[in-house]
Amino acid sequence: MTQTLPPLITEAAALSVAGAGLLRYEVGPALIGTGADATVVIVTPGGGPRVSGIQDSTRVLLHGDMGPALHTRFEFRDAPPTHLLAVSARRSIGFTTRY
Repeated sequence: MTQTLPPLITEAAALSVAGAGLLRYEVGPALIGTGADATVVIVTPGGGPRVSGIQDSTRVLLHGDMGPALHTRFEFRDAPPTHLLAVSARRSIGFTTRY
């Protein structure tokens, strides 16, 4: 199911895309929400190599312990869709990419 989100949304609205049973995880400065419908990853612009966040136009690095609960979400086999959202300097969530 594809959802079109408005250009700027709140954290709560972004996480609502995950659906029912939302669980929140912090991996470094990134926030990951998992639910019945999707995985939502909210990241900030990266501060350089080996720092979580947006690295460039094609790479996002999540550096830190994800724990076993998140492993299946990032194996991308039979997992719900993953939505990536970026936080601007003003803490508004600015764009989404679906993988």
